[in-house]
Amino acid sequence: MKRRALAALLALGLAAGGAQAAVEPGQLARLDALVRRADAGALPALLAAQNAVMAQAYPERIAYLHLLRRAYADHGDTAAAREAAERIVRMARAQGDALNTALGQLARAGTLGAVNDIDIRNADLREPAFTAALQQAYGNAYLDLGQFDFAHSHYLKALEIARQHPDLLEPTVNGLRLSIAKVYVYTRAPDKVLSTLAAIGPDGGALAPPSAVRRFVIEGIAHVMQGHADRGRVAYYKGLQIAHAHGLTLFEANALGNIADSWLTDGQYVEAERAARAALPLAVKVDERATRHIAEANLGFALAGQGRLAEGLTWIDRVVAEQRKDNALPDLANVLLEKSRMLDKAGQVRQALQALQEHRDVAAKLAAAEHENTAKVLQEQFEAQRRAIQIEGLRRENAVKDAQIRKRRVWQLIATGGAGLALVLCGFVWRLYRRSVRTSARLQELNEELAFHSTHDALTGLLNRRSFRDAMAARAPGPGRCFVLLDIDHFKTINDRLGHAAGDEVLVEVARRLRAAVDGRSTVLRWGGEEFLVHMDGGDATVHAHLVHALLTAVAEAPVTTADGQRLVVTITAGALSLPAGGDDAIDWQHALALADQALYRGKQDGRRCGYLDVADAAGSVARSMRLVPDSVRLQHQKLQA
Repeated sequence: MKRRALAALLALGLAAGGAQAAVEPGQLARLDALVRRADAGALPALLAAQNAVMAQAYPERIAYLHLLRRAYADHGDTAAAREAAERIVRMARAQGDALNTALGQLARAGTLGAVNDIDIRNADLREPAFTAALQQAYGNAYLDLGQFDFAHSHYLKALEIARQHPDLLEPTVNGLRLSIAKVYVYTRAPDKVLSTLAAIGPDGGALAPPSAVRRFVIEGIAHVMQGHADRGRVAYYKGLQIAHAHGLTLFEANALGNIADSWLTDGQYVEAERAARAALPLAVKVDERATRHIAEANLGFALAGQGRLAEGLTWIDRVVAEQRKDNALPDLANVLLEKSRMLDKAGQVRQALQALQEHRDVAAKLAAAEHENTAKVLQEQFEAQRRAIQIEGLRRENAVKDAQIRKRRVWQLIATGGAGLALVLCGFVWRLYRRSVRTSARLQELNEELAFHSTHDALTGLLNRRSFRDAMAARAPGPGRCFVLLDIDHFKTINDRLGHAAGDEVLVEVARRLRAAVDGRSTVLRWGGEEFLVHMDGGDATVHAHLVHALLTAVAEAPVTTADGQRLVVTITAGALSLPAGGDDAIDWQHALALADQALYRGKQDGRRCGYLDVADAAGSVARSMRLVPDSVRLQHQKLQA
């Protein structure tokens, strides 16, 4: 095993030339084993061996630098890991080693444009180490840009390569599974988060302490999404223990922040205060503003929940002021919305409306920024393709020039071959022209595909959350409207019993039925996980009630047949808010969705497979509420009465 590990490690330095002295037998293999196990002693051992190894031949030196970079990254020292990557690039470039130059560049690449450039310039590299690292880098870049479908696709490609080549130092199977689970957190698919984390095992590579902490924090977030805050805290505390044991102060503060959030969700304000106060000095110690803001905001909401409103507002307003100064719009929007709800609950209606109005202004700025960010991604993709075409054109132009020089020499020797050479050149130019036409057509297809995926859900083909935010930002106040949130009942049971493939089939069929049930004035969107949103422009409360009833009936009226022939009884629960004409002035769409979500929660508490429609008046208050059931449930009730 040691010999095989050493051979795989030295394969990263195969481009070296010349006969040089070999490293001490077994030394690199022992260091490699420590790094792969994420052993706490890996980094000290590497640093102690640095002088001896760096005096050896190039293959040993470049392999050592890859181990050093990985050990720094596992230790959470990103600056040192980046410096090691710079050393890899300098050393490999001096040796003319294209593979290790590209690997070092990928390790330090931080933007989609940088990854694209590396991809284009190394189009001929087919080494698994490069292709896996490239797909992972693409996934990281798209995740940072909020392009979750693209990130998921690239992570899956990297995972497949890592599975086929388990000797790769990076990326590891378990590390990629953790990245995929993070994507599912952002897309609010807690069941997929948990199933992905459950696949992390001893054969997929050891998780370093920072990654192990992230693993349990992500698990905790998924449990909280499912409404199981107690299970979430169990996972958070596991991550907290790992962070504390390894001196990962920032991770410890983040875990405590999530614990405080979970206590706030349960209304346990004393426990929330305790966790927030424990997180605050840790966040101050590492001088990380975002983490400190979370601790201070949680402390403020915990104090307010105990009736100490003035004391709590002092902490919350301090956070709001700093976030406003830092232009941290997403965090500011979340804090303002929670502040508005807190003040409303405390009876401070005027102050609650002021906070809600500021939240609305921040949300509008966020929507505009997100739209600009999407355009930026598409532009970067276009520029990358354009650069690829330019580079390929230059390569072909150089090839043509080289051919012309060779042909001139031949012409000097054999004058009679000129006509034939001219014909060959004409044919070659014609082929170049045809290929350029095909490349331009493919580029247009890629741009259209990118535009579609930025506004549509990849599985169901429905519009996604981003498209809805854009539509709401552009919509002017007008006639009445209705927001309907729908959740598939017991969807986790379907996934657990029949597998995620069957769950995906149910999602696709429910989406088809909802789309068929709405009229031309309604829009159906996938809101995340097993949750859908239907938005109707126009109509009154009676029309909106008919809409909710039609949606419930469309899903429940017939079983869903899966690909393997199983017939599943599928129902949904709905929560809806009906706004009259002019209601936009009192309730914005974010607040409307929050009220619809409360109605959905009532439906779940009432046994599911039903819907609640709350009807708001012009002042934004809920005037009355209706309970609706699908025809199938109504008929069953009539039979029982008979």
